[in-house]
Amino acid sequence: MVKSFLFLFFAVLLAAMAYPQQRSLDYYLTEGLKNNPMLNDYENQLRSGSIDSLLALCAYKPQVNLTSQALISPAGSKFGYDEAITNGGNYAAVVGVKQSLFNQKVQSAQLENIRLLKQSLGLNKIITQTDLKKSITLQYITAYAGYDLLLFNRKVSLMLAGQMEGVKYLVEAGIYQQTDLMNLAVSGKAQQISCKQQFIQYKNDVALLNLLCGIIDTTSVELARPDLELTHPFDIQQSPVVLQSGVDSLKNLNALNLLDLNYLPKLEAFADAGFMAITPLTIPHHFGASLGLNLSVPVYDGRQRELQYSKIKIAETSRTLYLGFYTSQYRQQYRQLYEQLRLTDDLINDISAQILQQKELIEVYKAEIEKGLVRFTDFLAVVNNYTNTRSSLAIAGMNRMQLINQLNFLK
Repeated sequence: MVKSFLFLFFAVLLAAMAYPQQRSLDYYLTEGLKNNPMLNDYENQLRSGSIDSLLALCAYKPQVNLTSQALISPAGSKFGYDEAITNGGNYAAVVGVKQSLFNQKVQSAQLENIRLLKQSLGLNKIITQTDLKKSITLQYITAYAGYDLLLFNRKVSLMLAGQMEGVKYLVEAGIYQQTDLMNLAVSGKAQQISCKQQFIQYKNDVALLNLLCGIIDTTSVELARPDLELTHPFDIQQSPVVLQSGVDSLKNLNALNLLDLNYLPKLEAFADAGFMAITPLTIPHHFGASLGLNLSVPVYDGRQRELQYSKIKIAETSRTLYLGFYTSQYRQQYRQLYEQLRLTDDLINDISAQILQQKELIEVYKAEIEKGLVRFTDFLAVVNNYTNTRSSLAIAGMNRMQLINQLNFLK
């Protein structure tokens, strides 16, 4: 009966995981980056920034406008506007051209501002990519650790199931007691329940991974072991946050430059051509043109320039303080993570050595059980210890990969 139940259990379990698709971390990273709407939004903003540069250039080209007017002001006795003001009517069509002069410095500063904004957007995109990659990798590690533990516990379940016939024979031969067989059956059942729980958790972890990556898929998958290694040495200057702070500093300097340029005299040339007449009949005789210069010189703005200077300097002071705090935190966090990684590697080596001893001990027990030389409860205790140690190894391995993930995507 027990053997039939075990066979049915594993048949159902294998059917649930039949023909799974094998997927790697790279697959999920690719899909996650492709499907993320925020990254797509950054791409669109960068394209829009390129258009802003063209708009800034267009603003300094000659501006041509056509204006026309047809005005009739009827007047009679005791009614109507004073004809000395209205001329009785006005008919005009004029093409005007305006061109600002000597604006290269202002134009260059505005283009520099747009360039810095685009650079800032690019760094924000990198930061978002870094956060997304880190989250996807973390969830993948969690899902894979569950999958790895599930496969191990299935092997333990099969090992316990393989002992059933032999122990049953030894019980019938009077070498072991019926309670030994019952203990084996109880342990096997507990292992089956553990496998089922882990399978459910694994399915949930994969579903969360799909959700994070924007993948619509409910098929069973087999996760490949993530090959995580430290991808780059410590270099705080390449941190996107530090690079962003550098861009912010340039933006503050450029803002000061633009502020100074706004208070320089501005010269604009203008010209127009067309006709202006007070009656339609005189239009052919009133075609003409004009040209001139407009000069604007700032004199007093109520201390606005001084206050704007203060605001920009305050922003620069805040940026410097943030950068100093971040640099200190970044270095400390890196040292802590690296030390944890070293200690975790030592722990994994110790656990791996212990597992090898436990596996050898299990093989010895399996051989002596066939001869009835050991207590069966001792064998179950060794198997239980082996299972717990293997779980500890899985947790330590997951922690190691998480530490590498944090170091690789530290920002």
